[in-house]
Amino acid sequence: MNLLIALLGAGSGGSFLALGAAANARLRGTLHSALAAATINFMVGSGTLTLLIVLGIFGPQNLDRLALVPWWAFLGGLLGATFVTLNTLVIPHLGLTTTTLAVVCSQMVMSLVIDQWGWFGIAPHPLSPSRVVAIGLLLLAIALTQLDRDR
Repeated sequence: MNLLIALLGAGSGGSFLALGAAANARLRGTLHSALAAATINFMVGSGTLTLLIVLGIFGPQNLDRLALVPWWAFLGGLLGATFVTLNTLVIPHLGLTTTTLAVVCSQMVMSLVIDQWGWFGIAPHPLSPSRVVAIGLLLLAIALTQLDRDR
C-alpha cells in the first residue's frame, strides 16, 4: 500500500472515530444509557460488516482459518466495546476534544510499550526521544484543553 493512501486511510479513520464518538454521546444522552448506546453502535456495525461480507465487497473472506487465531486476538471485540462505552460516559464530562486527546495519548503510550518489546507479534521498534516528546506534547495538549474548558 502506498504511504499517502495509508496516511489518508488512517486520517479518515480518526475522523470517523470523532464523528462516531459524538454520535454515540448523543445516542447515550437520548437513551440515558452508555451501555445501550454502545450496544446499538455494535449492532449497527456488525450488521454493516455482515452485509459487506455477504455482498463480497472486499472479496472472499478466509473465515475457515478462524480456529487458528490465538485466543487473545478475540479480545479486540471486548476492548472495542469497552472503549465505546467509556467514551460515551466521559465525553459529556470532558468534551470531545479532551476525550479524544486522552484517547490518543493513551494509545500512544500503549503503542510505545507494545513497540518496545514487540508484543502480539509486532516487530519491535525501540523507544526514541522523539516519541517521548510526542507523548509530552499530547499531555500538554490535554492540560491546555482542560484549562481552556475551565474558563
